Amino acid sequence: MLPIGPQFYMGCFNFKVTGNGDAAPKGVKFPGAYRADEPGMRFDVRNQSSDGKSYTPLGPTVYNSRFSVNLPPKELTVVSPTGKGAEADAAYFQTQSTFLERQGAITSYFDSIGG
Repeated sequence: MLPIGPQFYMGCFNFKVTGNGDAAPKGVKFPGAYRADEPGMRFDVRNQSSDGKSYTPLGPTVYNSRFSVNLPPKELTVVSPTGKGAEADAAYFQTQSTFLERQGAITSYFDSIGG
């Protein structure tokens, strides 16, 4: 397990759906779409090239349409959460990871007692 917590990168897409198709993707519910132990939850974007690992997407399988859209890749930009260098960032990620593990234990406890 990597010594960092999840790295979330929000994205937004606008698109127009046309036609009279009948596709009905299953969808997911939140919370519950992701699990804390999924490989993609602990992926380190900074070391993706050097460690030889590839990103495993979180959640359910992506809906496969009969149509496809090819977009050019975007340049990767990594922003430091502390602005104080790699050592401070590592400490920050360790703190986040510890917090998330404790939060997961609390959630599991309440789930186990039906709460």
